[in-house]
Amino acid sequence: MSDEPTPRRRWWPGTVRARLTIVATLAFAITISVAAFGLVRLVHNNLVDRIEETNQKQLDELQAAVDRGDLTPPADSRNATCGIDVRTGQFKCFLAPPEHDGYDTAQREIRTTAGNITLVAQQSTAAVNRTVDSVTTVLLFAVPAMILLVALAAWYFTGRALKPVEAIRQEAEAITGTTMHRRVPEPDTDDEVGRLARTMNAMLDRLEVSSQRQRQFVSDASHELRSPLASIRTNLEVALRHSDRTDWPVVAERALAEDVRMEDTVSELLELARLDEIAGPTPLATLPEVDLDELVLDDTVQQRRVPVDTSRVSAGRVHGRREQLTRVVRNLLDNAARHAASTVAVGLHADDDHTIELTVDDDGPGIPVADRERVFDRFTRLDDGRARDAGGLGLGLSMVKEITEQHGGTVTIEEAPIGGARLRVRLPAA
Repeated sequence: MSDEPTPRRRWWPGTVRARLTIVATLAFAITISVAAFGLVRLVHNNLVDRIEETNQKQLDELQAAVDRGDLTPPADSRNATCGIDVRTGQFKCFLAPPEHDGYDTAQREIRTTAGNITLVAQQSTAAVNRTVDSVTTVLLFAVPAMILLVALAAWYFTGRALKPVEAIRQEAEAITGTTMHRRVPEPDTDDEVGRLARTMNAMLDRLEVSSQRQRQFVSDASHELRSPLASIRTNLEVALRHSDRTDWPVVAERALAEDVRMEDTVSELLELARLDEIAGPTPLATLPEVDLDELVLDDTVQQRRVPVDTSRVSAGRVHGRREQLTRVVRNLLDNAARHAASTVAVGLHADDDHTIELTVDDDGPGIPVADRERVFDRFTRLDDGRARDAGGLGLGLSMVKEITEQHGGTVTIEEAPIGGARLRVRLPAA
């Protein structure tokens, strides 16, 4: 038996269109039903109020007529009930109030010369019942018709509103790793659907760039790793063919040098992979304070091909990860020393805008303006730096840029006062 959980079946429809239609229809049905019931009650109450007003008006007229003497109750009508007979229209007195089915009755006791009498006024409620029945009958047909009309309208308009969403879904479903250039259709609206489409296309742009970058990265990395392996294999094959004349210590030194080169490549690739896992700038307040001048002075103690001038290094403290900032300093100095003709100069100072600025100058050939952004791409080496003896994999400056930006800073390239290139790193001061 399969251990996979059985999907739960829900009575609720699976499409948004159906759910919106049902919700809109139910809401309208409840609202219109309550309104219809209220309308019937309102019509009934208004008609009854009119009848009661008519009865009171008739009582006022009867009392005025009795007071004027126009209507005289019989002498034997003491404590009787008098009023207009609804059947004959005559003024009559009764021993008890007349009762008729379907009539609304109002009474008023008055004092006359013949004694106390009770005036009675009656109005038929048949018209009220007929009107209420007519309104109810109309509503019994009109309300279901309106509910059906609203359901059809909700189904139609939700379908039109969701049509772009379905188009976006179909296009997104068709996009694969080999069709990253495709984009979802964007409606010419500034509503939620339009913003969703634009957001998805922006995401696809980033994914396409990331995919292209990843493919290029894998291609370049495999080439960089293949080169030292091929060199080691070639040296060993040649040495084995002429084993009796091979200087094995020299072969071992060459193999060791290529092994070190490959190890450096793997180390830098792993570091770049770790940097890629960190999304966006790191909150600086959560990082410890680091004396950047100490990192510079500690790294310049190492022996390099050319001397490093640190006379312009002053105090500078920033928030950051010490090991990553150490790599920034080392990569900048290694890059400058690799291309310098005779000297490297380092400067560090604090600006008035609460920024620490680190500059590394060399007196080498410099970097053309057109290439000053490209050199920060991974595995990028300019034409005059691609020779094997120039060293480097084209990863150092890429690492500098990514670490600097994750620490809320920037890195730029300018022309150095001593003739070569100046790399300027600016970081927020602690």
